[in-house]
Amino acid sequence: MTNLLAGATIVKSTNDLFNDIIPLGRLIHMVNQKKDRLLNDYLSPLDITATQFKVLCSIRCQVCITPVELKKVLSVDLGALTRMLDRLVCKGWIDRNPNPNDKRGVLVQLTDEGAALCEQCHLLVGQNLHQELTKNLTAEEVATLEHLLKKILP
Repeated sequence: MTNLLAGATIVKSTNDLFNDIIPLGRLIHMVNQKKDRLLNDYLSPLDITATQFKVLCSIRCQVCITPVELKKVLSVDLGALTRMLDRLVCKGWIDRNPNPNDKRGVLVQLTDEGAALCEQCHLLVGQNLHQELTKNLTAEEVATLEHLLKKILP
């Protein structure tokens, strides 16, 4: 809704400003959502979700990790992560083993089946996801985007 103030001065409503100027954080969030939707589409034949795939990949990168460390890597709630880990154990994709450095703690690692699934997912998604996300960009724009995003990360 547009309001007229002081004669010919036009002031846009907050809603118009939000739609005209999308903050960087919101754009990054929207791109991440698109990536997750695409991942879900690609991975559905393997009966794995994008979220489950990200958990498996994070475990794979660390080989063996505590749930608390995994929570930090994924930036998720520990309760939600615990429920996710329960589901992954039930599917036979991960194991929880006693942590030799903490008698009350556990270490999470991929099972052979989980590692194989993770590899299969990478092969299935691989270049297709990258091409789908960057199909409207030139090769130079993709390189610039990758460079800028890496500069944002610590």
